[in-house]
Amino acid sequence: MTSKDFLKAALVAVSATVMVAGCAKKEDPAPVKVTYAKDIKAVLVASCAPCHVAGGTNPNKWDDYTTAKNKIATILDRVQRMPGQTGFMPRNGTAQLPAATIALLKQWQTDGLLEN
Repeated sequence: MTSKDFLKAALVAVSATVMVAGCAKKEDPAPVKVTYAKDIKAVLVASCAPCHVAGGTNPNKWDDYTTAKNKIATILDRVQRMPGQTGFMPRNGTAQLPAATIALLKQWQTDGLLEN
């Protein structure tokens, strides 16, 4: 085999490798799950204080993982009601929480209500 033939063969091999590699299915990284500690607690504390946190007047404390996890259906129901509607939260609020915040709460539920 001449050096010219060797270079042609090497070029064909490299080209084939590049084509196959380019066609291979790339794995998407696993989606990052929403967790109480990382994502939800701060939202609930900021949005639901002073009533639903330690020292607040409401017995349901959203700064407690177990309580928030067990009451997520109620939380979602209340924050999705229209202002002025009975049970609307945040209490005395004039607007719903931002759509992105509500979506984050829903995603936490979908992801399995993870703590950490």
